[in-house]
Amino acid sequence: MHRNMTKRTADESLVSARGVDDCRGQNKTHKPSPSEADGDAVGPSASGDGRAFSHRISSISSSSSFSIPSVSSCSAPTSASANTKPFRRTVTSIDSTVDDCDVDVQAGQKCSGSGGIKDAGGTRQVTRLINARILRRDGTLLPGSMNLSSGLIVGMNFGQAAREQVPSHDDDVVEVFDCQGQIISPGFIDIQLNGAYGVDFSNDGDTTTTTSIATPKCSFSSYHDETSPGLQTKDILHVAHRLVETGVTSFCPTMVSSSRRTYRRILSLMRNARNQQRELRNASNTVGQSVKVGANILGMHLEGPFFASSKRGAHDQQHIIDPVKGMASIEEVYGINEHDECESVSRLGDVDIITLAPELPGAFDAIQSLTKHNKSTSSAVVSCGHTEATYEDGVLAVTHGATLLTHLYNAMNPFHHRKPGLVGLLSSEAKLGRMGLDRPFYSMIVDGIHVHESAVCMAYKSHSHGCVLVTDAMTAMGLGDGEHSLGNMKVHIKGDRATLAGTDTLAGSVVSMDTCVQRFRQFTVCSIGEALLCATLHPAMVLKRHTVQERRNDGGALIDAPIGILEVGAKADLVLVNDELDVLGTWVSGRIAFQKK
Repeated sequence: MHRNMTKRTADESLVSARGVDDCRGQNKTHKPSPSEADGDAVGPSASGDGRAFSHRISSISSSSSFSIPSVSSCSAPTSASANTKPFRRTVTSIDSTVDDCDVDVQAGQKCSGSGGIKDAGGTRQVTRLINARILRRDGTLLPGSMNLSSGLIVGMNFGQAAREQVPSHDDDVVEVFDCQGQIISPGFIDIQLNGAYGVDFSNDGDTTTTTSIATPKCSFSSYHDETSPGLQTKDILHVAHRLVETGVTSFCPTMVSSSRRTYRRILSLMRNARNQQRELRNASNTVGQSVKVGANILGMHLEGPFFASSKRGAHDQQHIIDPVKGMASIEEVYGINEHDECESVSRLGDVDIITLAPELPGAFDAIQSLTKHNKSTSSAVVSCGHTEATYEDGVLAVTHGATLLTHLYNAMNPFHHRKPGLVGLLSSEAKLGRMGLDRPFYSMIVDGIHVHESAVCMAYKSHSHGCVLVTDAMTAMGLGDGEHSLGNMKVHIKGDRATLAGTDTLAGSVVSMDTCVQRFRQFTVCSIGEALLCATLHPAMVLKRHTVQERRNDGGALIDAPIGILEVGAKADLVLVNDELDVLGTWVSGRIAFQKK
């Protein structure tokens, strides 16, 4: 297929790093080439409905090229094109190098070419996203392009619209997505998800069905029969596959307060699901085949059972206890044993977050032990929640290592001008700073039900860099009205409201992360970029995954690439959204996982 070369104009200027989000430039008119006029177009369809279609090219010669729609330096779509969908094509033997960066990058970041790893045959698989606005760490949106390969971001170019260049002699296979001026953000990270799409992460099913099996590392262990009711590995993977439709690329499966037996089974099951997902992804990268594995399954968020009884909310009273023995209580309840090599035994490395009430007996000792990190043991994030903690309790919790407040305002003492409670920590930058401490992050369920919009705005204005959006979604997310379950509790769903059956007690939410981001921007009137940071960079910072980290897993060390950021060397987990924050496409580990039809 031969076409005349039409290169992007070179006079597209660099947009200032500040104020780009409010820029609303007009798209330049795309003039079809003669071949496009004959019905073989690459740009938006001639039907005028704003849709674009896939166009795949298996090979082009050195004299062949094609036109792509050009945009202004602001790269902002007009209202008529706000819902335009990106199109893709695959090209062989194309020069995938990028020009030098035209803007400053973060400290330590290098502007790179396409990079990537070649397979045994010398072929390198590269995905190029062009003609986009890219979210930066400060919330600004800059026009540019990026290259993805081997699951990582391997090249970025700012200040100039991407352009196709004369093909090189390399045998690179490049898949090109023209984003048509839409926004590339890191994929959303949900650190509190109880379940979704009919799956309950706390569902242990029939507690009487067990089987004894021998494993290589221990003589016998008890596990839940896969043929009986209850959560199974396939259920976890199903949720991971569906979440990409909402822009989520990583999530912490969350358990409500449960029995000791349930913790042991679910923690082991989650580890198995993560391992299966990792094996699928590694196999996909090795053989070069596209295998959709869904959103990344991170460590678990164990919400409970160390709660104030009066603030338990939708958690079952029979499981609520105090951590009277500190870390020993944590290990006993969750079944955590860092020194047992049995594969069915839970380890702290299986857990990312533990929510507890800091005022309980033994809690401060537990917080200090859980958050202490060294080369021989894992650590976890401790969050304060379902608590009667005073402001002073909160300061002590932060002193001992707590760095997060779980679903701010809900299941905690309300703010009072003489008794500010945990909410008062948001405005305590000076006090905590004098103690050498940072203010904690705080999560919020911005579904329009759990927290009034004025309270959302007040918290964000007080501590914008600490805001983390969570869904706190449960089984019924994506299903609709009716009766559903949360652990062993029955929940009634009507619209966006989930309550314990027969009560007015809220029992999690049923809204998706993209909806939370949209409502958060509506409530706070923040910029697009600022809203996106609350679902990307901020949760990554909570988990300390926004930088390269060495994490322990099953007794060994793993090096994790950063998530929640768009920089060279970070994981290629991305979401493409328009100005209304609708999800248009999602990439996980550099592979397209969802594309809006």
